[in-house]
Amino acid sequence: MKKIETLNQTKLAYQDEGHGSPVILIHGLDGNSAAFDLLNKQLQQNYRVIAYDVRGHGKSSRPDSYNLEDHVKDLYVLINKLNLKKAHLLGHDMGGVIAREFTEKHENHLLSLTIISSKAEDIVHGFTKLMIEHQDEIAGFNKSEALLLLFPYIYKEQESAMKWIQRQRLYSKQNSEDSAIASRALLDTAYANKGYTHYVKVPTLIINGRYDPIINDKNHYKIEERYQNVEKVLFEESGHAPYVEEEDKFLVLYLSFLENVEQITEVNH
Repeated sequence: MKKIETLNQTKLAYQDEGHGSPVILIHGLDGNSAAFDLLNKQLQQNYRVIAYDVRGHGKSSRPDSYNLEDHVKDLYVLINKLNLKKAHLLGHDMGGVIAREFTEKHENHLLSLTIISSKAEDIVHGFTKLMIEHQDEIAGFNKSEALLLLFPYIYKEQESAMKWIQRQRLYSKQNSEDSAIASRALLDTAYANKGYTHYVKVPTLIINGRYDPIINDKNHYKIEERYQNVEKVLFEESGHAPYVEEEDKFLVLYLSFLENVEQITEVNH
């Protein structure tokens, strides 16, 4: 695991492997880069893959307070320090919120944007809503225990999802204070990108799972019309982690999306 310093002595832990066009992977709230262990291995055959621990998570620095803007600046510094001219960006859950906000500000650094199971307002409130709906079942348990109890409601393919959570826990655990700080950083984002008016031309892939209780409008996911190049796919056998729950289907779809983007990019140059 390498580390790179971004702002105010914040250090980000990251992996950088493989060769080819860069693909940057951003994990979800209370997760870490181990979430992408399997995907990373698959993508490395054709791409240079960078997976990093977002600040406040994994083996990166855990400041007492930060916000979405800090996440975006971290990513900007990471891209510059690794000399990536342009990269494909993929974010799951909170990672999708960061990826999207980065796209709004630095689209010229991107080849493509992929957002999986991600909407700011839903990620902040969706889990809380689920806890309220099942309050009798989780009474007396803390948040991370509640997550395990609510597991069957959040994921459809539970065996692969459990192994995926386990890989992340073995790599690094999130304590309740870190988790609260990370959630607070997203609170101000629920309505963050309402002020933008410019057109976004970067090829965008949006993936949701039909059984995801966190994302409200998964069947008719709305993204502003100013996003001009959007493909939306609903995974029929998935909950909140389609790229894990339907891993093979995701890989075929994502590799073909990347390939198409690369071909279009070549034609345009």
